[in-house]
Amino acid sequence: MTFAKDDEIEIDSDGRTVDGIVIFASPNGISLMLGFEALLGGHAGIMPVTMRDAAKGFSIIDGTEVTIRKKVRQ
Repeated sequence: MTFAKDDEIEIDSDGRTVDGIVIFASPNGISLMLGFEALLGGHAGIMPVTMRDAAKGFSIIDGTEVTIRKKVRQ
């Protein structure tokens, strides 16, 4: 799955799930900037990540692992 700018997402990290948004996505979808209203792994509201596969990635700052999925609108 490729993510794009302004995608609404859910971010899982360290047993927590928070809502977020993709602030920036590189053309190949590997580098993302995630925005959220929470503290995740020491990141306050924003996290730059590199994706390992379609859903799993890690912070380029400190290696915090995240799982990302697009929000399902109901």
